Amino acid sequence: MKLSQIIMLGGIFIISNQKFITDILNINYDQIESIDSIKNSDHSLNFFVKLKPVSNLRCPYCDSCHIVGNGFTKRKLIHSTLVNRKCIIFYKRRRYLCKDCSSSFSEKNPFINTGESVTLETKINVLKDLKSIANTYSAVAARYNISVKKVIQIFDKHVDIKRKPLPEVLSIDEHFFPQSNYDSLYMCIFMDFITGEIVDVLPDRKKAYIANYLSVIRTQTLNKYTHKSELHNVKYVSIDLYDNYRDIAHIYFPKAIVCADPFHVLKHLTEGFNQVRLRCRRETQDEDIQYLLTKFKNIFKSGFDLDNKAKYNKRFKRYLNYRDILTILFDRFPDLKTAYELKEKYIFFNRNTSLKEAEKGLADLILEFGDSGIEEYHEFYNLLINWNKEIINSFTIINSRRINNSFIESRNNQIERLIYNAYGYTNSKRARNRIMYCLNKKDSYKI
Repeated sequence: MKLSQIIMLGGIFIISNQKFITDILNINYDQIESIDSIKNSDHSLNFFVKLKPVSNLRCPYCDSCHIVGNGFTKRKLIHSTLVNRKCIIFYKRRRYLCKDCSSSFSEKNPFINTGESVTLETKINVLKDLKSIANTYSAVAARYNISVKKVIQIFDKHVDIKRKPLPEVLSIDEHFFPQSNYDSLYMCIFMDFITGEIVDVLPDRKKAYIANYLSVIRTQTLNKYTHKSELHNVKYVSIDLYDNYRDIAHIYFPKAIVCADPFHVLKHLTEGFNQVRLRCRRETQDEDIQYLLTKFKNIFKSGFDLDNKAKYNKRFKRYLNYRDILTILFDRFPDLKTAYELKEKYIFFNRNTSLKEAEKGLADLILEFGDSGIEEYHEFYNLLINWNKEIINSFTIINSRRINNSFIESRNNQIERLIYNAYGYTNSKRARNRIMYCLNKKDSYKI
């Protein structure tokens, strides 16, 4: 089938030969000396292309204008700009010879600038698609009729994201990464708390690895006159309750304020309260009480609407709302009531206290948890003591936002989706580049 005929692609008729060539082959019609096309029985397209010679050509090696033709080379190129339709360019490429320096070279063309078999346009399409978390290497390979191996090769060659400068407010978190080819179960993520940009992804969260990583940055960026390095940029560090992160922060960011993520503190508190509830359930033989402690466990959540319209309960043969159920349980288990009131008191403190009030408020709460005699709160009591300073620091407000790890946790969810869609990663370097490439809007590929 010649291009002089009307061509039908995917149910759409393309009448303009020039538009077809421009859109599909990414080339100006005036550059073409000859072109034929064949539509195969499997709906794939083959193009046979020869470009016009360029006038006033100069040698790229010696800039001489004494250039003569030196035959042609034939190239078979995959050019998958048509999604889900295979497209092959059979390109007859001119060769030239310089009379002055005897160098030979090929004509410039819009298809390819290397010895590879995939056109530049196809590479760009592949890289653009890989910017989305939802797109896997396999899906992109199928879309552009190339192998998964080739897609990975394109990504590895053209995506190599450099780490970002350490920010003023640094969030640190980890992500479970057991399939990594690096000997570690977790990767470590550095994020700019203010912008949400991923600063870097480390293959290991162990203290020795992070210490070495930061030592290199300090050595490479140290100003011999001011005796300051890039590490001095960091004024605040937000971490979960992982001792290694705190130790690293105090050693490498000695002037920075270290903040414990409030969510992780609350997580320990709610886990302690849940253990109290489960203990009460184990200790009672009353099936009705066991039923209430199991079926209505949500009533213990902070902010739960307890004053709903009462409903008839067959077990108790009367109308009950959630507050009534809570009263029944508190009457049976006084320590459950104490545990609940302490939990709610800390949550109120966490939500409503200012940095100025935090030290005294936390000291009072530590005394109350210590005096409660509730065994399940012993771990939380020790946590409040061991992380006292960092919890107080977490009430710091930056740009109208309290410092916490919720932003980096949302990034962690995106990383989880990326890894889940890919059925896991093994190459830690590739995983790092893909994470930063997908999650950072400004990070891009290089051709």
